[in-house]
Amino acid sequence: MIMSKVADSLLSAFSPSAKINFIQVEVTDSARELERSHLCGPTAGLIQAEALAGVALLGSELTQPEETVTLRLRVSGPVGAVLVEAGADGGLRGYTRVKVLNDLDACEELDASAALGDWAEVQIVRSLPGKILSSAATDVTPASVIKGIEQYYRQSLQRQVLVQISALAYGGFIDGARGLLIECLPDGNREVFNRIARFVEDGTVLECLEASASLGTICETVGVSDCVFQKPTPLRFACRCSAERVEGMLGGMPSADLEAMILEDRPAQIFCHMCGKGYQVGVDRLQEILKKRV
Repeated sequence: MIMSKVADSLLSAFSPSAKINFIQVEVTDSARELERSHLCGPTAGLIQAEALAGVALLGSELTQPEETVTLRLRVSGPVGAVLVEAGADGGLRGYTRVKVLNDLDACEELDASAALGDWAEVQIVRSLPGKILSSAATDVTPASVIKGIEQYYRQSLQRQVLVQISALAYGGFIDGARGLLIECLPDGNREVFNRIARFVEDGTVLECLEASASLGTICETVGVSDCVFQKPTPLRFACRCSAERVEGMLGGMPSADLEAMILEDRPAQIFCHMCGKGYQVGVDRLQEILKKRV
């Protein structure tokens, strides 16, 4: 059954009495667009959707206009790796190393855990153009986007959080992708936070996400009724690739390589690995790029 959904967005709430933060993200449209752009099989698309929800949660931490956060998992399973990125402007993009997993894609019920495997190296990097602001890496067993993010907060940031992510497919395509991060501040009410943790452990919170429940409904469900809500922040699929960037990359190629393509009357075919978009640069333009070096 296909559930109703809202546009991709990030919504936050804060409980003044318990001093607990809630961050909820909806990334279904972006996950669907990435799945189409990369021509993903259903298993890779599901993994990509889960990771996209995870990096969108991490994106709530970004403070500077051009800042980005990257979530990378190198895994022991057949999907190989997944890399996703969120920008301070709400842009989301990413990819999996392997896009079609024939044996797993043929299964009646998709199993993302089998594609991820029993081990993952998780790396989270915050950066500005040309500058890394912070970088942290951790290993998790079994491979898991959720556990990787929770461990990052606990070990690298010394902050106590709970993370839940729901990524669902229907008919072989993404039906829903959303996530929730709950943080107990240092002076927060640990008794309330532990009670919320029980709702996470018994599957109640995941059921709310799967049903596309609002953040207000989730807060009420876990027994926190005094939340103050912030205005939603729009999220969207977006990539920084462009024809200008492609030509800039070609401008850095060895002259011999450009001359070979011109001699063979072969246009340059470039594909962005982050969004799957393809660019073609004609021979005439290659000649112009080469002439600029003379």
